[in-house]
Amino acid sequence: MAESVLRQRMDALRRLARRGAVAPLAKAVAKMRAEDVAVAVAHMSAAEQRLVFAQIRVDHTAAEVLTRVEGEDFLHLVNDLPVERLLVLVNELKADDRTDLLERLPAEQREGVLARLHKEERAEVEELLGYRPDSAGGIMLPYAFRLQEDVTCRDAIAAVQEAADHELIYYLYVDNDAGQLSGVVSLRALLTHPPSTRLSMIMSTDIIAVSPETDQEEVAKITGRYSLLAVPVVDEQRRLLGIVTVDDVIDVIREEAAEDMLLMAGVSEEAADPSRSSRLSAATKRFPWLLVTLIGGIGISELVSRFSHTLEAEVVLAAFMPMITGMGGNVGVQSATIAVRNLATGQGEGGSWRSVVREVVVGNILGVAFSLLIGAYCLARYGSPLVAVCVGAALLTAITVAAMVGTAVPLSLRRLGVDPAIATGPFVTTAIDALGLTLYLGIASLLLGRI
Repeated sequence: MAESVLRQRMDALRRLARRGAVAPLAKAVAKMRAEDVAVAVAHMSAAEQRLVFAQIRVDHTAAEVLTRVEGEDFLHLVNDLPVERLLVLVNELKADDRTDLLERLPAEQREGVLARLHKEERAEVEELLGYRPDSAGGIMLPYAFRLQEDVTCRDAIAAVQEAADHELIYYLYVDNDAGQLSGVVSLRALLTHPPSTRLSMIMSTDIIAVSPETDQEEVAKITGRYSLLAVPVVDEQRRLLGIVTVDDVIDVIREEAAEDMLLMAGVSEEAADPSRSSRLSAATKRFPWLLVTLIGGIGISELVSRFSHTLEAEVVLAAFMPMITGMGGNVGVQSATIAVRNLATGQGEGGSWRSVVREVVVGNILGVAFSLLIGAYCLARYGSPLVAVCVGAALLTAITVAAMVGTAVPLSLRRLGVDPAIATGPFVTTAIDALGLTLYLGIASLLLGRI
């Protein structure tokens, strides 16, 4: 029901924008959340996007819309905005969102806004900009709710009630006399203990923290593994620098998933973003991956030509070549996808070579089942036991080997420090196709007595 209402509102917004109906458009925008406005403008022309954005009367909503639009849509909205207007919107955001927004602005606008920020805010933003955007330091909130060890629960609750400037308080972080993070207290623990209890008595000293250089993907894994709402970021002296909150982790998961999807297709993030590359540039960046596929295809054609005598002896064998490569490729991609997923989430045996053995066993079970099916079909269709045995044995071998390769390659890439998501890209897919055909034609040659 809610999804249907949302879709109707977004459709209405787009129709009003196309008609240029300013007054009704302003009323419609006022009833929508920033997240929904951002989705709606993604399906509009540049002029319609600017018209909709101009009707947003609440500064905080306008700022939130900017944080949620991407690529060319973002540039369409900010290019004509004066620096003074951008300054107002930037000041509506939390420190981490403010930094992300400034980082995406064109250089001239970014410098203009930075020059007009208050000294403390500018220093805060410049510190965050100093970290890699995909690190814990780059996505953290540079503050957290902190108290001393000797504070009582009564005083801590009063402090929480007075902390109006802290928008997100998931945990209370406890410092020792040296200013080091010594413990963490949940709000539940704070409310369920006697008011006179000191924080040092109820805090957990088994602190799960990360450094500012920790990759954001690792932060997301830690958050999911331990079901945390926030992860503290500490320096080498265990001083608390800030926290990464669960809403930022969700953004990280979405970004990493999108990145992995592009890698699996052999497309770079820059090539996929129209605002960051021209048509020629996008084609140039995709060319190397497709060149690998072309070279692989030439290699496969040369391989097939070497077995021409085998195919001439049993012409029907050629009809099963697409099936052998297709089945092997699909199983390989499935195994690689499972391995990449387990590596990304830290689940199961994703980081262990035992997962290779597991997939080989699974592949062998699938191979036996499908080889029996295809063997029975060949026997019934062509009446040739030789063809049935040849195709069945080749399919069994191809599926088993593809499962092994599909699992082993992501593990090897991770050990080499390369993103394992490329294991399901054109390179590995072509390699599995070539391997499957080699096994097929090799088995056929052996069985036919023609090597």
